[in-house]
Amino acid sequence: MQRHLLIDGLAGAAMGDDWTLAPEVTMALPESSWAAFEPAPLPCAAPVIISFLAALSARLQQVGRDWPDLAAFGFWLRQRNQAPQAARMAGRAPLGVVFHLVPSNVPTVAFYSWLMALLAGNASVVRLSSRQDPEQEAMLRILAELFADPGWQAIAQRTRFIRYGHDETITGWLSARCALRIIWGGDETIRAVRAIPLAPHAQEVVFPDRRSLALIDSRWLSGLDEHGWQRALQGLRLDCTRFNQLACASPTTLVWLGSPPPAVRQRLLEETFAPFAGDPRLAMERLVQCQMNVAGGGTDALTRLAGVTVLTQPTPSALQHIGGGTVAEWVADNWEAVQTQPWSMQTSVYLGESLSTARERLTAARGRIDRVVAPGQALAFDWFWDGIELPMACSRMVR
Repeated sequence: MQRHLLIDGLAGAAMGDDWTLAPEVTMALPESSWAAFEPAPLPCAAPVIISFLAALSARLQQVGRDWPDLAAFGFWLRQRNQAPQAARMAGRAPLGVVFHLVPSNVPTVAFYSWLMALLAGNASVVRLSSRQDPEQEAMLRILAELFADPGWQAIAQRTRFIRYGHDETITGWLSARCALRIIWGGDETIRAVRAIPLAPHAQEVVFPDRRSLALIDSRWLSGLDEHGWQRALQGLRLDCTRFNQLACASPTTLVWLGSPPPAVRQRLLEETFAPFAGDPRLAMERLVQCQMNVAGGGTDALTRLAGVTVLTQPTPSALQHIGGGTVAEWVADNWEAVQTQPWSMQTSVYLGESLSTARERLTAARGRIDRVVAPGQALAFDWFWDGIELPMACSRMVR
């Protein structure tokens, strides 16, 4: 039987609270009471954690046909990718219990947030949305299979995926006992939860509402052969249409670098948003979102195409109402015009010749853009999010 060392000091502090007195909630996983919950953390990147992540990675990669997003998650978790990050945890220690409040619009965020805390050795309580998502339920079933193995009890005992309604008493009880609270927006959720106090020693990481853009070099796009065109569009389509544009990294603003030929513009828009074209529910959503955006002002022209409604703007600004294929559009004459805008964007997808040059130029832009990626990579998992290196945020330096 493998022994798993607890962290001195933190173990005693974490165990000082009687978790058997925790409020009643619905236990999504494991299906057991608070009594079996172990709040004392493991060491950062402990061998049992690394082995568990390898087992989870292998299992997720087996479900690609039914759950491609989970398979992609598993591929990202493979040993080759996690080893360098685990090595960086040397000299660091966990925080204790991490309380995660996650959104319902991107089902995998709950598990991504949990795994960032787990790599750092922390125990976690993850509040899931009461709205059950099929992909999320599939992931819970996979984790339940793994948690049934005696070899992973050290992980299972330190994990609770729970559900409860909007109850400040429950949120307050958990907040008072966590060492780190992670809130994944939106803004209103963050404001409401921030009014609930944390323990004096506790920390907080928040991910507010963000928007993202796609920067498209018109000349470069126009010069692509058919193979290059399809490769670029396939990636952009994935970035723009997964999760119905509701992921913060999904582009909802299209910025043209140079005015595009009308035929090129129409083809890019229609092919990118083709997955939305045949859904009457999304057509109604576009209509409603468009009307609300236009009522707010700042739109010069409106273009309706199959699967997408485009609001052309004189100066770029993030749309307040998104979803269903509703995007803003702005044409920049040159790079200088792009760089002088006061951006506040999470991700920029770049369709152009040199990604490294675009990254340098956008990093030097007046505003804030946290990531610059190639088409198809906007929603890819990363150790960094919104400029925060999450495993580091979930741990502390020890000297």
